[in-house]
Amino acid sequence: MLQSMLFVHVSFPAVKPNLLLIVTVLSGFLNGKKEGILVGFGCGLVWDIFCHDILGFYALIFLIIGYINGRFQKTFFGLDVRLPLMLTAVSDFGFGMVVCITQFFLRGHFSFGTYLFRVILPEILYTTIVLLIVYPLMVRMNQMIREREQRSSGKFV
Repeated sequence: MLQSMLFVHVSFPAVKPNLLLIVTVLSGFLNGKKEGILVGFGCGLVWDIFCHDILGFYALIFLIIGYINGRFQKTFFGLDVRLPLMLTAVSDFGFGMVVCITQFFLRGHFSFGTYLFRVILPEILYTTIVLLIVYPLMVRMNQMIREREQRSSGKFV
């Protein structure tokens, strides 16, 4: 909802930051493959329901992105943003390429250079800039949730 309401007003022509991708990447990176898959599927399903007519297409893409980023959970280093920044950029590039191939090339639109330089690369830049703002907040929120889970699990043991 934030992506569709707020970033419509602060977007470059045809480019908005991909907040659902950021949430998927960070949930997988911070919490592992299983949560990356679940959050990725949920984010993709939201994208499918509200933005497109093919149900399940983006859910599958985001699920795969969540799984791949969940494999990097063991390399989590607190507030060091370099790895999540790289993972987000690579995930956004992969996302853009899959969308380009499946939504444009298969329909006969072969303007790859235009799509790469006007959509994919600006979106990667914009998404990674937003990640720099969101990442510390998500790490702190994730730590608070883990602490709360540990306290509540200690009460029921």
